[in-house]
Amino acid sequence: MDAIKQIRQALLQSAFILLILLQKTYASGKDKIKFLFNLFGQEGKEGKQVYDDSGNQNLAVFEPMIFVEHWIDEKTNVNAHFIFDVWTAASDTRLDGNSGASGDGIKGQTRIAGKLAYGHQEKSHAWATNLGISNEYDYRSLNFGGNYTQNFAQDNFFLSLSPQLFLDQAASYDVERATTNEFKGRTIYSLDLSGSQFITASDILNVGYTYIGMQGMLNNIANTVKVLNNTADRFSRTGERLPSSRKRHAIYTKYVHAFSDETALYLNYRYYTDDWKIMAHTYEINPRFSLNEGNRFLMFSYRLYDQKASQYYADQFSSARPLMTSDSDMDTLTAHRYGVHFSQISERERIFNIKIEDLEYTSAVYYSQRSNGLKYAAVQFGVGTTF
Repeated sequence: MDAIKQIRQALLQSAFILLILLQKTYASGKDKIKFLFNLFGQEGKEGKQVYDDSGNQNLAVFEPMIFVEHWIDEKTNVNAHFIFDVWTAASDTRLDGNSGASGDGIKGQTRIAGKLAYGHQEKSHAWATNLGISNEYDYRSLNFGGNYTQNFAQDNFFLSLSPQLFLDQAASYDVERATTNEFKGRTIYSLDLSGSQFITASDILNVGYTYIGMQGMLNNIANTVKVLNNTADRFSRTGERLPSSRKRHAIYTKYVHAFSDETALYLNYRYYTDDWKIMAHTYEINPRFSLNEGNRFLMFSYRLYDQKASQYYADQFSSARPLMTSDSDMDTLTAHRYGVHFSQISERERIFNIKIEDLEYTSAVYYSQRSNGLKYAAVQFGVGTTF
């Protein structure tokens, strides 16, 4: 954790320096930049999919992110975000121990990702398109997407359509040969349709539907299953086997009620199902408060997630099947997540003895625990400004 702390401090100092340089470069008052730093820790000892039978699902992630938005004119903008992940996972290290260049396994992994978007808005409608890339040890992604929003009824009703296409490649692990296989293709396409209606001056209702289709190699490189070997009368490990296609559906709704200019309540519900027979319900409540004449924002959150297991899931198998997984994410589970988010805008502030205007600080903490032995905590810190 000392190394992560040093990296975080260095990146934070760099962020402030870049903010200062950009403020001197731009004077439009429309451009924005934000740095976000995420620390994520996961702990679990009951992962049935873990290669060495330890059940160890421990994971540590450090994730700096950069968001940039530039307005070309009053109607057109370009925005981008960049991500660099560094993580260590006990299960990955053990699994890749036979394929690491030194023979000792991969002690840590990284991911580099980015997305560039172009958007245009008119009085009656708005549209945007984006291009993204992502690259890591066992996964690569090239993705395209867009959004179109139309206003109706004097801006009291909004209809939005968002398609996405991911042309990905994923690697798998051959347990018997103890080697990582070559990359295989994975295509993901999605379509989201949603509508938002102002019911009253204080109430908004949003309803939507999302469809996700997946084709190709859908196995996870780190997932294995235990199968009974009747000849040897013992269990042995082999790679999980999943279908080459998946169809996923979600229906969701959000209701927002403003009690005053400073206080609002967000209520969310989502129903999910797919053709692997997973079914899930998600309930979330978020009270939000505006403080100090809008310069401070405070939000609390609670989320309940309840899931029915996939038809292909089992802790272990008495015989080999064409399709089988022990992935804890596909088990029957209930999860509770608690969180608090705070942000503050400082109109004038001095950092490193230099005056910066419109500086925004963001911090958040989340904790989650689920019924099949997995728990995690996430800490977030951000800083941003407008030029």
